[in-house]
Amino acid sequence: MAELSPYSGHSFVPESTNNSWSNMYGFIPDGSRVLDVGCSTGNFGEALERLKGCTVVGVDVNEQDIEQAKSRISEAHVFDITTPGARERFGMFDVVVFADVIEHFPEPGAVLRAARELLADEGVLVYSIPNMGHVSVRLDLLEGRFPYTALGLLDRTHLHFYDRIEVHSVLESAGFTIVAEHPTVADYPERWTTQRLNAIGLSPTPAFYDMLRVTESRVFQYVGAAVPSTEAQTVPPTEESLVLPPDEILARANGLLDDIERLEGENQRLALELDDLRNWAIRLKRRPVSALAAALRRRLSRRE
Repeated sequence: MAELSPYSGHSFVPESTNNSWSNMYGFIPDGSRVLDVGCSTGNFGEALERLKGCTVVGVDVNEQDIEQAKSRISEAHVFDITTPGARERFGMFDVVVFADVIEHFPEPGAVLRAARELLADEGVLVYSIPNMGHVSVRLDLLEGRFPYTALGLLDRTHLHFYDRIEVHSVLESAGFTIVAEHPTVADYPERWTTQRLNAIGLSPTPAFYDMLRVTESRVFQYVGAAVPSTEAQTVPPTEESLVLPPDEILARANGLLDDIERLEGENQRLALELDDLRNWAIRLKRRPVSALAAALRRRLSRRE
């Protein structure tokens, strides 16, 4: 028999202001019909029904989780929303929720596009996605480690990893526009960072801590709301899109070689002109009158 997932014990804390479920809660209108993708045992959906009067349909791939969810929310199903016929089976929704789920899908774009087809007019997608750019992960990598865990940023069941650029890229590529964000943050004391860096022979400067600040190293999860796009989106470049294919690398290399040859030719011409000026200056210094006269004759002959 299948076991409950590691996420089955997550609870909702309505008074929290720095919790992914609490932050998502603020994006969901009262009385909404909600599809909770990856609902686990339905704890978040139960809170939405009890506190906001929502009607929640939950889907998940864990049978044991769904058995518990059935007693907590209006509907719960073992189901993959990319399966054909999802719209006919479940109808349309005011809100689709992805609470720390996107990173578990092998094809997140396909799942998001399927969710888009299930949104009613003026519907909204609400998401929470872990930030792999958190300072703790950066320090792990500097130490040469990538320690998978049962839960958290380095959950061993994560198939994709995200920072802000990737979050925006995957949503916009699937036809969504992000309209609001309320990330969760997890502080990491500077003294801990300094100790870990010193241990590997590095000494952080004020500029280093400024860099951590502007690159959102405190963000633990990107939490936000997105709506279906009404026009084509310009997706921010990701690191993958900045990697050039071999033919483009070759074309750029050939262009650089052409520029080098042109500059070398220009340098040779300038070197000859410089030699002429140097020789003329020497003649001018030794015989100023005759040098000036020769220069005047050359100018007059060019006019003729």
